Amino acid sequence: MEKQPAKINYFFRDGYIEFGKTIANTFIQCGRIISKSAYSVLSALRKLGRNVKNVVTLYEPFASFFKAVAAMFMFGLSFGWLLLSTILTPVPCAIISVVQAIVLLIFMTIFYILYLIIAFFDWIYRSIKKISTSCPNCQERYALPAYICTCGAKHSLLAPSRYGVLRRECECGRKLKTTFFNGRHKQSGKWVCPKCGYELGGPLQVDIPIPVVGGPSAGKTCYISMAISQIEKNASENGLDFEYKPNLALGDDYENNKRNMGDGRLPEKTNDTRMRYYQFYLTPHGEKVKNLISICDVAGEAYESNSEIGKQIGYKYANAFLMVVDPLSLRRYRDEVESKISLSKYGASERGMDEVLDVLIKTLENMNCLTPKNMIKTDVAVVFTKCDIPGLDEKIGNEAIRKYMQIHNMKSKYEAINKVCEQFLIEYEEDNFLNSLKSKFKSIQFFTCSALGHVENGSQFNPDGVEEPALWLIDKASASIDLKKKWGRKI
Repeated sequence: MEKQPAKINYFFRDGYIEFGKTIANTFIQCGRIISKSAYSVLSALRKLGRNVKNVVTLYEPFASFFKAVAAMFMFGLSFGWLLLSTILTPVPCAIISVVQAIVLLIFMTIFYILYLIIAFFDWIYRSIKKISTSCPNCQERYALPAYICTCGAKHSLLAPSRYGVLRRECECGRKLKTTFFNGRHKQSGKWVCPKCGYELGGPLQVDIPIPVVGGPSAGKTCYISMAISQIEKNASENGLDFEYKPNLALGDDYENNKRNMGDGRLPEKTNDTRMRYYQFYLTPHGEKVKNLISICDVAGEAYESNSEIGKQIGYKYANAFLMVVDPLSLRRYRDEVESKISLSKYGASERGMDEVLDVLIKTLENMNCLTPKNMIKTDVAVVFTKCDIPGLDEKIGNEAIRKYMQIHNMKSKYEAINKVCEQFLIEYEEDNFLNSLKSKFKSIQFFTCSALGHVENGSQFNPDGVEEPALWLIDKASASIDLKKKWGRKI
C-alpha cells in the first residue's frame, strides 16, 4: 500500500517503538546499577590501598590500620553488591521485559484479530454486493475510488489498514471513517479516479458497464437515447428507482437527444472514437447499494480497426454487451428491399456485423489473454433495430414471433425470438455471424425493436421494444434487481 497522508496507527508503529524504549530503559537502568556498584568497589579499593600504604610507611600506622580494616570491610560489601547486581539485576529486568512483551503481545494479538475481521468483512461485503466503480474518463475500474479530504489530501485507499482500522487520522487532524459499516461513504469530501483524478460518485454502488456494439449508422445513438428514456419512464412499474447521472467526462447529450427525439428530430450522430458513458442509477425501492448502469457508446467507425477498439479498455471490465444489428447491414436483405424503400431514410449501415463481431472478439481475447478456443464468459443481447422497415415485422417482428409461438405451441416469447432471428440470419446467409456468437459467448438473447417507429417526418417518434434488451442485461448483471416475472422464465 502506498504512503497515505495519515498518521500510522499506534499498534503498527508507535507500539513497537514504545516497547523497544521500555526494554531499553529497563536494561539501561540495570546497567546504571551495575556501573554504580563497580564504582563503589573501585572507590573502596583505592581507600584500602591508601591506608595499607600508610600502615607500611608508618604514617599514622594505628589510625591507618583501623581505616584499612574499615576499607577492607567496605570493599567486601561493595564487591559482594557488585556480584549480586551483576548476577541478579538482569533477572528482574528480564522478567519485567517478558511481562511487558506478553501484555503487549496479548493486546496486539486482539487488535490484529479485530483488524483482520473488520478488513475481511469490509472486503466480503464489497465482494458479495459486487461494489466497484468505473471511471467514464479513463475507463479504468476500481474496487474503491480515491478519497479527497476536505483539506485536499488524497487518500488512494480509504480502507482498514496500518493507518487505521475503523478510522484514520488525516494529516489535517480530521478523523476519517474507513468502512461501509461506520459510514465511509457518507462523510464529506470527494471521491475521484485514482488514475486520472476525474470526480466520481460515492463508493457504495454496483458498477454495471454495458458497451453498445455496432457498425456506422446501425442506430446505436437512437437506441441508447430511447432505451434509457423508456427505462426512466417505466422504472416505477418495475419496482425500481431511476436517477440519471450526467457525465461530464466527454460531454453528455442524453437530455438533449431525448428532447429532440420527443419532437421528432434525430439525435446527432456519434463521432467520438472514445467510449462515451451514459450513466444512471437503477435500484430496487429501498435498496441502499445503488446500481450504477453505464450504457457505453462509441462511433461505429471505431470498429474498422482492432487498434482503435483496443484503446477502449472499458471493454475489459464490461459486465455484458448489447449488440445493435441493422437488418440493412445484411447484404442480401438490403439487396432485396432497396427497390421498395429509401435506404437513405433508414440510414442503412453497410458494414457487415460479422466484421464488427470479429473485431470485438479479437479485442476481448487480447484484453483478457484468451485463446480462440476459450469462451468469453459474458452475456450478449443481440438487438435487431429498425423493425419499422415495411415487411420486416412479418420476418422477425412481433407478427413473426406470434406466428412462430402458435405454430410450435411455444409459451416463451423469448425462445421464439431466438428461433425467428436465427432463421432470419440463416436465410440471408449470415451463418458465420450466428455461429461466432453462439460459440464465443456465455449466453445470447435476441431482441427486435424499433427505436423510432417510423422514419423522420416531423412527428413524434414511437419506440417499441427498446427497453427489454437493456433490462435483460441489467437483470443478468445485478444481484439486487429481479425481473423474472417480466421475462416469464428464469434467465
